[in-house]
Amino acid sequence: MLSNEMNINLRKVIAEQFRNTTLGLLRIKRNLGIINFSDSEVEVLLRKIILSTSLSDIERKGKNYYLKCFKYNSILTVNSHSFTIITAKQINNKRTSF
Repeated sequence: MLSNEMNINLRKVIAEQFRNTTLGLLRIKRNLGIINFSDSEVEVLLRKIILSTSLSDIERKGKNYYLKCFKYNSILTVNSHSFTIITAKQINNKRTSF
């Protein structure tokens, strides 16, 4: 695991520079139950999730970061090289209102 200082900077960089594809955004909308959100609303929500994730809940496994955000009941999988958000899912099936 990286030092806390590095994680703070890394979390900020991911929030500012993450990318996604059209299909990726559709998958995220479906998995988080936010189909009615516009792409820009999804991007705003993803930034909130990233910045709300506690540093102790960011884990690197292989080429991906896993950000587990209890505030938004979400887990994001982020490619550590391209900062592409591969997928998002709910921590549990309890409906979360964003």
